[in-house]
Amino acid sequence: MSSPSTDASALAENTSLSEYEQSRARNIEKNNARLRALGLISAAEERLSTDSAWGRSPIERSKDDDANEVPFSSDEEYCDEEDCVSSKRKKMDKTALPPREGSRKSRRILNLPTEHRDSIINGNNSEEGATEKSERVHQERAALVAECRDARQRAANEVEKAGVMMAGKDNPTATYEHCLMRVRSMTEKGLINRIRMIERAAGKHCVVKMAIFKSCLQEEDMWELAKFASDALERLKGTLPPPSD
Repeated sequence: MSSPSTDASALAENTSLSEYEQSRARNIEKNNARLRALGLISAAEERLSTDSAWGRSPIERSKDDDANEVPFSSDEEYCDEEDCVSSKRKKMDKTALPPREGSRKSRRILNLPTEHRDSIINGNNSEEGATEKSERVHQERAALVAECRDARQRAANEVEKAGVMMAGKDNPTATYEHCLMRVRSMTEKGLINRIRMIERAAGKHCVVKMAIFKSCLQEEDMWELAKFASDALERLKGTLPPPSD
């Protein structure tokens, strides 16, 4: 079996990624590995993010990808206006128009996830009934939260073995619990502003901070805001490598 670095290099060559795109993809891959070890992203989130960074087509893509429409981005829910979040999914209320000839793009070409993988976070799957979709998405999201919680506990246990001094520096659990308390006490507007503040600051540990915030929102079942934080996290992961110390 080839190593991840070898696969990544071959993929970069095959897709003619620019030097900047390769650097960005490497940053994302390294950050994903760290966040997964800390229990701040799930295995599915790690795969989806890394696949997207390298332009990799996931195995799960169905043979009729070309017929899959691209779902709207939740970024449009969060414009610069203070109360923009309250405008709920206006695009979903519009009557679907037939696409212009040559205007439809496959998810494979656009490097987007398939409906099944995307549905874990966004809940998009038009082929299911409303009840079935709701139950499936609920179960998948609960599994994602449980997986991350278990990984965080393992990370905390390992750091505890290293001693109190290391725990104060490397253990994300105390910070996570503090963030969770803040999330529970903040308004929706305050949460949005906090996400924007972390991204704008782009400090040394901003990737972990944003990942903690995203994970807390998921644990509190605030999935729209978690998607907003996840999008910001992807931008930060591509810009900054993990801290070396």
